[in-house]
Amino acid sequence: MDEPHRRRRRAPGARLVGPVAALAPLVAVLALVVAVLALPPASAVFTSTTANPANTLAADQLQPPSGLTATTSCASSTIEFQGATSARGSGSLTLQTPPETRAGDLLVAQVSNWGGPATLTPPPTGWNLVRRDSVNQVNQVNGTPQVTSALFWRVASATEPATATFQLAASVDTAGGIAAYRGVRTTSPVDAHHAMTGSSETTTVPSVTTTVANTVLVHVTTKRQEQLPAPGGTAERWRLLSGTGTSIQGVSAGDVSFAGPGATPVRSSASSSNFQAEWIGQTLALRPAPQQPAAILTWTASPSSWADGYQGRRLVNGTVQGSSTVPMGTTTFTDTGLVNGTTYTYRVWTHDGTWVSTEQTTTLTPSC
Repeated sequence: MDEPHRRRRRAPGARLVGPVAALAPLVAVLALVVAVLALPPASAVFTSTTANPANTLAADQLQPPSGLTATTSCASSTIEFQGATSARGSGSLTLQTPPETRAGDLLVAQVSNWGGPATLTPPPTGWNLVRRDSVNQVNQVNGTPQVTSALFWRVASATEPATATFQLAASVDTAGGIAAYRGVRTTSPVDAHHAMTGSSETTTVPSVTTTVANTVLVHVTTKRQEQLPAPGGTAERWRLLSGTGTSIQGVSAGDVSFAGPGATPVRSSASSSNFQAEWIGQTLALRPAPQQPAAILTWTASPSSWADGYQGRRLVNGTVQGSSTVPMGTTTFTDTGLVNGTTYTYRVWTHDGTWVSTEQTTTLTPSC
């Protein structure tokens, strides 16, 4: 009889042959594919943050500043007193130019005389009348003018005369002085002026309303038969009598800086002898010389606070004149060296390394 059918064992190290062996490589490939698909999409994440052609990330995420504005700043110089002289005379008044005077300085002169204003003839060449005031005899509506005070200004030249003579048409007592100031505007130097008259012991110099900052106030007094000190709170520049006797007048002058603009204080000059007489108080405000205008740029910060900062350019007719860089956190910038009447274009943008945002643009035409 035949022996029962038995499965034959495979010897150790024997290879699979036939259909089973052919399936093994396919199973391995499928396993590898499944493993790859199970991984997170790392390459997609990496690509989204690194594959950025020229400024793609900057354009997508780097935000510009907003609300860019440009305003004109008209900085001015500081007015400085240089020197003063004073004198008295009869029929005329000859005043020496202060020795400290240089070309471009502003000279302010007071010329007072006994009697009315008709006795004062036109001033020397180059001198400009600011105002002339008289005060009549007290208690007389149409009384005889007692004293007169006139104020003049002149811009000193490179060949400034050593003296200036103010001529009168009558032989009456005169008195006055000249003060030199540096840093005053040479065209329309007087910003404001005013006068008061009265009859009492105390002389009052009036308030004026200045239209610009950093003026210098010149206060001048004239009083019949008495010289008063310069008004309180001022630096005295001269004080003298025109002569002796009763047909004389006393004059004084003082100056003080005023921050302004706005209304200036009323000041007074008190008599030391309690003498009551007619007086004139005059005030003029000197306007400081302008410096080159500047542009003040302001903007609202970019939301991209992690950026390096801001860059900006100034252009005229499309030509770049200058550029600047400021750090993040800065929202203002002052651009100096401008010229009145020129139109400037300003462009400001956010930057982070070589990445830049879109630009903010504004224009400015300064006029100081």
